[in-house]
Amino acid sequence: METDKWQLQFKKGVIELMIMLLIKEKAYYGYELTAALKDTTYLGLSDGAIYPILKRLEKNGWTYSYWDTPEDGPRRKYYQLTEKGATALEKRLEVFMYSADMIQSIKGGD
Repeated sequence: METDKWQLQFKKGVIELMIMLLIKEKAYYGYELTAALKDTTYLGLSDGAIYPILKRLEKNGWTYSYWDTPEDGPRRKYYQLTEKGATALEKRLEVFMYSADMIQSIKGGD
């Protein structure tokens, strides 16, 4: 079956939105984010797929990252949403919800 490029782009946008929602309230490290998103099999998220997204979010100034300093175990890089990121998230959520409402309106309510 041929891959639908629109669907891939849509999923990338949804994954980014979900990451932003998760790190808005508390800091997460990469594997923790991957584990939280793996429960949504629809997304088909592979290990390591979130790191380019996190890098892009940080480059935009929407997240910041820091390393923890554990007494035992490996160091982890945590990501948290910035105020600028929270503003971008709210705007994106508005667009997403408005789009979903418009689609539902055209499709017809169930």
